[in-house]
Amino acid sequence: MIRPVYIASSGLLCARGDSLAKVRDALWAGECSSGKRRLGEREFPYFSLPLNEADWLKRAQLALSHVAHQLGPLAPDTALFIASSSFPMGHFEAQGRPFNPTITSASLSYQVAEWMQLRGPRYHFSNACISGFSAIDAARSLIAAGQINEAIVVGIELANHSTRASSTAMELLSPTTCQPFDVRRDGLVLGEAVAAVRLSAKPATWRISGLRTGIDAYSPTIPNPQGGPIAKLAVNCIKEAKIKPADIELVKLQAAGSPGADLAEANALRQIFGNTLPPLLSLKPYLGHTLGASGIAELVTLLACLTLDQIPATAGFKKVDPEIALFPMVDRSNAHIQRALLNLIGFGGGLASLIIERRA
Repeated sequence: MIRPVYIASSGLLCARGDSLAKVRDALWAGECSSGKRRLGEREFPYFSLPLNEADWLKRAQLALSHVAHQLGPLAPDTALFIASSSFPMGHFEAQGRPFNPTITSASLSYQVAEWMQLRGPRYHFSNACISGFSAIDAARSLIAAGQINEAIVVGIELANHSTRASSTAMELLSPTTCQPFDVRRDGLVLGEAVAAVRLSAKPATWRISGLRTGIDAYSPTIPNPQGGPIAKLAVNCIKEAKIKPADIELVKLQAAGSPGADLAEANALRQIFGNTLPPLLSLKPYLGHTLGASGIAELVTLLACLTLDQIPATAGFKKVDPEIALFPMVDRSNAHIQRALLNLIGFGGGLASLIIERRA
């Protein structure tokens, strides 16, 4: 039994606002300011949630409860899929306790279910930046097979010292701003987000028509510069959706401002689309790179924009890199998009592509 899977509702709390409408309006207005976070003697831009609560668990509860409310009424036995690259790491740091990823990830999954008042089965995913799409892939597979009818997929990424310290030690962070595909790009800008989608077998406006995940084993930190594995994965995703590359009307880029990953993604795009590329959009200059939550946070943000035909320009881009020789959208658009491709490129080699299609 293979059933189509739809996105029935969604919710978001991020640096740009506490509702999808506020986030969409902020992007349409070009609002991309960020705060700052200090690490030792160095200071980096950072996209924080608009919450005053300092305690990690209380912040998490406030954020999850707020996002759950946006999803609408939820059946208590709905399956819950949770994606994060750090889970409650910040909570354990504040307590000065060691962090055991296996035990604490499972523990937080139960806590999130309690906050969202769900008592169905729970699953958690932590494979860096593609965690959100991996969780969606698992939930979608069960719905498509008729084993469940609905699922809630949550992406959660809250600030912690360990993530920022490790990223700083590897010189991955930008000291200035996120500049996707720009010749002056100099690294990532991290951020927090909590986002969720309710997937359902019941028809809704948007359907997930293709989803593929994979691995690029070229390097622990950057993908193959030629972009071959990224292109192959995206082409397989397009084939699953039973469409052609020319049917894709918009690409939501990974494009986080990383010198190596941006180049690899650009080379992959040329292999996928040839010389006729669809419009390209990066959302990370607005939201920050929210790591394990990024797939879901950027998906729901894009859906909010596409539903009202309000596609923002890509902030932070000013000058073409001759080596990339591509540029993202520099003007906002009211185009009516029927199909969009979303790319994720994760630390450690994770790759993911997802296609959303508007229901006729």
